[in-house]
Amino acid sequence: MKLRKLDLPDSLVQTLRAARNIIVLTGSGLNPASGLPQSRDGMRGLWARYDAAALATEAGYRNDPALVWAWHEERRRRALLAAPNAAHRAIAALAERAPGTFVVTQNGDTLHERAGSPRILHLQGRFDQPRCTACAMTHTLTTPPARHARHGPYPQPPACRICGGAVRPGRLWHSEAPAPEVWRIAKGLAASADLLMTVGTSCQTPAAAELCYEAMARGAQLVQINPNPTLLDRVASHGVRGPAEKVLPLLLARAWPGH
Repeated sequence: MKLRKLDLPDSLVQTLRAARNIIVLTGSGLNPASGLPQSRDGMRGLWARYDAAALATEAGYRNDPALVWAWHEERRRRALLAAPNAAHRAIAALAERAPGTFVVTQNGDTLHERAGSPRILHLQGRFDQPRCTACAMTHTLTTPPARHARHGPYPQPPACRICGGAVRPGRLWHSEAPAPEVWRIAKGLAASADLLMTVGTSCQTPAAAELCYEAMARGAQLVQINPNPTLLDRVASHGVRGPAEKVLPLLLARAWPGH
């Protein structure tokens, strides 16, 4: 899709420039430009033979913790090999121009961190921050994950260094709610935002949708940047169709020419 300046109305540019407290809510639509699958079902190679939906559940973890741990470690490995794309860099640049910008991401990678965004909240957890199933202690993984043999056997998840309990992947299970402290922060951000910009997400998860409606109820404008229609199109103040890695740099150039 070739974008032109007329694809970005002046009212959208002015809205962005005037905003002081901005939430950028991002999702897996940012992934393809960094070489990552847009969904957990997009895993290739030996992992394509597994049911990704089952591996992302608590029941799947209880049934085969070694397999589920290895699958999440493979996702972490691939995320570490990926590099931030133009959308990640543009979001980091937005934080320089509008210091009240806060990224709330549904992604488990650290591409926003590596792009330089200073304030980031991971709504659905991170690949490199698993936690104990017994005491809830968060563990940060600093060692790059190893590639596993095609058919296993896969190593068991590590034990918690505090209580010895089983450590689970850091990403939320399917249908699992955000951690209470994470959700408290996210709700507070939504309550104080004057602009919420969704990027690469259809906001189909209850938490993402609730943040959008919470922000709008408090007077924030909703801007959507997504290649495809979403259920929030009818209530959004502005919508831009197109890939984030093309739209965001153009939008910033219009809003802050010369930077």
